[in-house]
Amino acid sequence: MRKIILLTVIIMIIGGTGECLAKLNVVATISDLGWIAEQVGGDDVEVSVLCPGYQDPHYLPAKPSLARKMRSADLLVYNGLELEIGWLPVLIDAARNPRIKPGNRGELECAMAIDKVLEVPSGDIDRSRGDIHPLGNPHFLLDPRNGIAVAHLMAERMAELDPDNADSYRQRAETLKTKMESNLSRWLEMVGDLSDNRVIVYHQHWEYLLDWIGLKQIGAIEHRPGISPSPRHVEKIINRGRSADGVFIIAATWDNNKISEEASKRMEKPLVVVPGAVGAIEEVDSYPELFTFICRKLAETVSAGLSDKERI
Repeated sequence: MRKIILLTVIIMIIGGTGECLAKLNVVATISDLGWIAEQVGGDDVEVSVLCPGYQDPHYLPAKPSLARKMRSADLLVYNGLELEIGWLPVLIDAARNPRIKPGNRGELECAMAIDKVLEVPSGDIDRSRGDIHPLGNPHFLLDPRNGIAVAHLMAERMAELDPDNADSYRQRAETLKTKMESNLSRWLEMVGDLSDNRVIVYHQHWEYLLDWIGLKQIGAIEHRPGISPSPRHVEKIINRGRSADGVFIIAATWDNNKISEEASKRMEKPLVVVPGAVGAIEEVDSYPELFTFICRKLAETVSAGLSDKERI
């Protein structure tokens, strides 16, 4: 009798009350991908994020605690285009999880969803040019249309790993697409026509955003990615900004904004500091809210007439 009772309890734990055991364990490298994975996965997944939104994803320390998160992952979703090249390979090796090793179905490079990669460098590439990305600019999630494509890519891989819930993953991706597309025109209306404006960036982080909304970039304060700009280069950018109309500077919350602030002051042009990812600031806790916040800040800059006295 005791054996029967014990067997019944085990069956209940494994099959009857063990719903959490059936969930896909998803690890996302960055917060934008984590948010998308949560929307696509719903109640069928558990999602954890390695790099919080307030931290620059180029320079995440490869801590053992992060490798432990990856040890039981069924699916690793990462940005790709070598955004995480400085720390993700180390963590994958330390995790010792064959499911997420390169080439296995538990490893998903989200850049595969992108049709148009910007700023693919040409010529010889070496460290003298800074932390350059040889496969192209990796910050494609700052175009919301790319987020939609990534959601569908995730849905298909989740469906492959968990076929019992395949329809649910695909339906949630469609729901997210509808939600995002309903906002696309609103966001563009918020910023209005920016064809007469020009932007200087701190880091080459905003190219996909600028391409989407139609803003022309005329320079970058950080001349070589990941390397603090020389005074000579900063002076050159300041002179360029002074001589042009309708110019403002855009930087991320994690950038070296002391340099941006000084350039803005000397250039007498506005500086717009905005979050570069979900969770970078408290007000931005979702992917749609990221674009609402950024577009609102840009709209405020333009509506102020880019007055020399206006600062955001």
